[in-house]
Amino acid sequence: MAQTPNVIGMAVMQRLKETGVPPTPENYADCYYEMSGLPRPSAQPTDASATQADTGFQRELLAMLRKMAQDMTDKTEALANGLDSKNKDLSENVTNLRNSRDKNEILRLLSTVVMQAGGIQNTVESSHKDLLETRRALNVLHEEMAETRQLLNEDALTGTLNRRGLDQTLGREIARAQRGDGVLSLGMLDLDFFKKINDQYGHEAGDQMLVHFTSLIKSIMRKSDALVRYGGEEFTLILPDTDARGAQFVLGRLQQLMSKTPLNFEGAQISITFSAGIATLRPDENGHALLRRADEALYSAKHGGRNLIKISD
Repeated sequence: MAQTPNVIGMAVMQRLKETGVPPTPENYADCYYEMSGLPRPSAQPTDASATQADTGFQRELLAMLRKMAQDMTDKTEALANGLDSKNKDLSENVTNLRNSRDKNEILRLLSTVVMQAGGIQNTVESSHKDLLETRRALNVLHEEMAETRQLLNEDALTGTLNRRGLDQTLGREIARAQRGDGVLSLGMLDLDFFKKINDQYGHEAGDQMLVHFTSLIKSIMRKSDALVRYGGEEFTLILPDTDARGAQFVLGRLQQLMSKTPLNFEGAQISITFSAGIATLRPDENGHALLRRADEALYSAKHGGRNLIKISD
């Protein structure tokens, strides 16, 4: 395929849009290699290579945006330069037409002026169409990037934030709390004996339990709170403007709700508990340290008998 990567990338985004396939890095890569005919890298994916793929995907999108913006700039400049030159020629012929006294010369100049005016109109209309098409393409790409950004930050199964989303959200909330001398608490939650559900009822039941657990947490959350699937059956709950006791109260409500709301799976009522650790942001503390303290409190709850909520010292 003798097209540039930017052209191929734009065609890929258009195909994903037309087919309704989410523009994730994986789907983008599949479509890109299919349309370009290029061989796929043979290396097995790792966390590092996945990060590189994401970075490459973002670079590709930025390159497309830059090229489209440059195309729009070039078309605008070409239109301006072309119109300036044609307007000068038209103005000169109009002046000659006014000053001419020769019939044949007047007819010739009149024909030239009409042709030049028509040429200017055609140039404006053609360039206007090109600029509109480029602007529409930029708008579509902007929408796709917004959708992709959301997909990249969400867990596919539960719809919560994922680890990437956690980094962004927690960093933002810490900055906000420290800037305004606010309070921020974080809860690390882990389902107790989750493996037994997978072993006894199958992985589909395990997936449904994760979705069920997520829905129960969301039912007690405020709009300002954020829920993250940290990994496996472990979740992180970000609670702005909430101290440790307030966070403990929220998780206590969740414990009560879970005890009354088992998962209904193929006629079976499956109950489960969770353990949790809570940490409240200290002055000048970063997200990594806050997560570590909450995780240590969770560890204490797990080893203290489970179905417990522990607050970090």
